[in-house]
This record gives sequence, structure tokens and C-alpha cells, in this order.
Amino acid sequence: MLSIFSSINVTAQLVNQTDSLQTAGPEHVVRKTESVSLLLYNRLIIDAKGNIRTDQNIVPTFRLTNFLKLQVGFRLGERPYNLNSYYHYKVELQTKSFWNVLRFIARMSTNVIENTGPDLGDPYTRSNYLGVAEVKYPLSKKILFAGGLGYLYAFKKVNYLEGAPVTNGIQNNHLIYKAAIHYEFSPRGFVGVAFGTYDVFNPYNLNEPFAQIDCEYDFSKRTTLYTYYRYQEAGHFNEPLNSFICTGIRLHFYKK
Repeated sequence: MLSIFSSINVTAQLVNQTDSLQTAGPEHVVRKTESVSLLLYNRLIIDAKGNIRTDQNIVPTFRLTNFLKLQVGFRLGERPYNLNSYYHYKVELQTKSFWNVLRFIARMSTNVIENTGPDLGDPYTRSNYLGVAEVKYPLSKKILFAGGLGYLYAFKKVNYLEGAPVTNGIQNNHLIYKAAIHYEFSPRGFVGVAFGTYDVFNPYNLNEPFAQIDCEYDFSKRTTLYTYYRYQEAGHFNEPLNSFICTGIRLHFYKK
């Protein structure tokens, strides 16, 4: 759901209708209270060596209370020589946006990489445990700033493919962050730019952040276009690691 881009004197009713930093957008649609949303998208990923993979993602979000949301997700990935290359899953809790400015998220995600491709190492499982504080603030009637800062605890076990989350093995703990600007080009949609080390599913290494151009557009009150192009660097911005092309839709379901 596209988040509501509101002024400082936003009412308490609108505060309860705002969405996350991942989907934050200007106030181009005011909807009834959303009980469930369903994000469906496909990604095409090309690495610096020209290797191609693709994955399909399903991410439902449930409003548990006026204070708390539950978001879960599942990703299934394929490579040209292996159609069961990897899968990811996540569980995430999101608070409401306090004062329409600040919210908190806690997430567990696990990556099971069954086939890593030529020269990419052994299969492994990695679990990520993160907490983030996110803020958003309107810079004008059409421009929204959103940012997040948190910390990641990550554990990786090589040649372990049981699927359960792991809490030991190779550790990689570090700060995570994200900053974004969204511009409302229409009452139905926005375009944005973002830079950071985390998004919907799995966080990136601190020295391998991404830059992104994204767009969301309401086709109707129940259907939203979701798309982005993402560039991930390999230590330096002029050294590419991966490029991502994403297209999808978000479906909205409301309380009667």
C-alpha cells in the first residue's frame, strides 16, 4: 500500500493508515483501514560476470492490532542450470508510525542457497536478525524523505541446507541503513530514489550497498504497480556486483 503523505498536523485517524518505509509514498490516495495487503513480484538479477538468475516473491502483511503489523515473505529462485537454486523466507513485526514520523521493525530472514553457481562457493544457509528504527518526513506537499538505521546479527553455516534458522556459524554483524526520497507525480503514484543496505527481504553487507530508482502507481483502490531498478556495488560505486529489475503488484484488502 502506498503510504500517506501528510502534513505535520495529520489527524490520529491518518496516523493509523500509514505504511512502512519500504512502501512509503506521498498522500495521493486516502483509503479505508487496510486489514491485509499482498505484494507479488518477480526479480531478474544479473551479476558482474553476466550470470543471470530470477526469483518470485510473495509478501503478505497482516494488521494484527492498531499498534502492530505482521509481515511474512517467501522467495523462490532459479538459475538457468538449476530451477531449484535457492529459497528465502522471513517473519517481521512492524509497529505503527508514532506521530506519523517514527516506527520500529524487527525481522528474522533465512536464505537457503542450494546451488550457488560456477565459482561461487559451497551451498549454505544464512540467517539474519535485525532491528531498525525508521523515520519519514514531508519536505513539501509532493516530496517525502524516509530513512532507517538499525543493526544486523547474521550467521552463516556452510553445507547446511535443513531450512531451519541458524544461530551459530560464521558471524557478520554490522549497522544497516536506508535513505529515500519520493516525489508524487500524480494523485495515484510516485517515483523515488533510495540508497542503503536493507529493503524488503535480506540485508546487504555494509560495503556492498545499493542505489535504486522505484515507482508505485495505483491502478485502482485494490491494485498498485510495484517496480524498481537496483544497482548493487562491490565495495566501490563504479564496481558493480548485481543489477536487479523488479516488477510486481500489491493487492489491498480492507475492513468492511
